[in-house]
Amino acid sequence: MDFTCTTQNVRMSPKKVREVTRQLLPRKNKDGKNEGMLVSKAQAVLSAIPRKSARFIEKTLNTALHNAEHISTEWDNTEVQEKVAKLKQDIENHSDENGIIQRKHRHLKAKLAKLEAYLDNGGKVDTSKLRIKTAMATSATPLRRWMTRARGGGSVILKRCTHIRITLSDDD
Repeated sequence: MDFTCTTQNVRMSPKKVREVTRQLLPRKNKDGKNEGMLVSKAQAVLSAIPRKSARFIEKTLNTALHNAEHISTEWDNTEVQEKVAKLKQDIENHSDENGIIQRKHRHLKAKLAKLEAYLDNGGKVDTSKLRIKTAMATSATPLRRWMTRARGGGSVILKRCTHIRITLSDDD
């Protein structure tokens, strides 16, 4: 099951943040499979990096970890089973006779997959086994400032912003 956290509109250039997120990305192990970094190891790596972007990424990582803990302690299995049944019915209602779902209702399949993964795990998440599946920094809408120039003109100064997105996974 995947647990995601997004920090939006961080007042820092995406280029600076990507330098740190690249260190957390999954690497190939001896078998040739991509294997994400353990959360505990990632926290140690981020605390050792003396950059402002590392602090933002560490906060996002901690929030994703708390999301995983919250889901494992606060969700009720009977409520989740009811939601799964309702989603299956909604998918059935919004699909044609061939079973192809309408474009605007495809998000229902993603929700259904997430809830079924939760039920398959028995509702328990071992936070010590969580690994980083993805860590990315994308550009957000920049702030635009004007600086006056010669002869009554002006030029734009872009203050760049970033969205930081971290996905944790407990899949082995």
